[in-house]
Amino acid sequence: MSKTVAKALNILKQFTPAAGELGASDVARLLGMDKVIAYRLMRTLASEEFLVQDPVTKKYRLGPGLIGLASQNLREVPAGEAARPWMEHLRDACDETVMFVVRRGTEAVVSVPLESRQPMRVTANVGDAEALHSTASGKVMLAYGPESLFDEVLVTGLPAVTPRTLTTPDKLRAEVRRVRARGWALDNEECVTGIRALAAGVFGRGGGLEGCLVIRGPASRLTDQAIEAVAPELFKAAQAVSKKLGYTPTAAA
Repeated sequence: MSKTVAKALNILKQFTPAAGELGASDVARLLGMDKVIAYRLMRTLASEEFLVQDPVTKKYRLGPGLIGLASQNLREVPAGEAARPWMEHLRDACDETVMFVVRRGTEAVVSVPLESRQPMRVTANVGDAEALHSTASGKVMLAYGPESLFDEVLVTGLPAVTPRTLTTPDKLRAEVRRVRARGWALDNEECVTGIRALAAGVFGRGGGLEGCLVIRGPASRLTDQAIEAVAPELFKAAQAVSKKLGYTPTAAA
């Protein structure tokens, strides 16, 4: 039974942003698994809504059952709840969507979303996930996360999500250096065309990165001038949340 569970978990891990939808043949090839076994396990996962099958292509993608489990867990992230008062202040100050984002593997995942009240706004839901290389929060995670994380991201690939996405290791490394130098990161329509975001890291008692505060909105409102004005406020809020969590600069030394 444990081997079957391990195989099922390995199947779920193949559904990365770079991989897209996968069929039984794709999974069997990726894992060196018998196609019949892959098919049966994927059908079982689909029956529990951990996978969803496209009726036309017959390929699978991650389903609401898995997202529901992740959402329950993400709602209990202590750092995200500690950040809520500062998130509300930022949302009221800039009137854009504010999020607390955490890392799960090589993805940036929304833990606490506070949407803008404006009619035209960026929507956000608990469990929304994006690749690290195309997001402001992901760049912060690459800048302050484990040294091995950058290599993990390169293994999964740097697909062009939009024409502005950074798709070469050298450009991404240069961007990560800029994040370390200024303390916050910018997503310049690299994840979604027409949307910009900025993120700053929140650190815990031991000096490790707990997550990111993110401001996200339409590029028409988050202009260079607007970002220049709001970035210091975002950085100060992230520092305040870090202090609330017991972080001190010496903890990271």
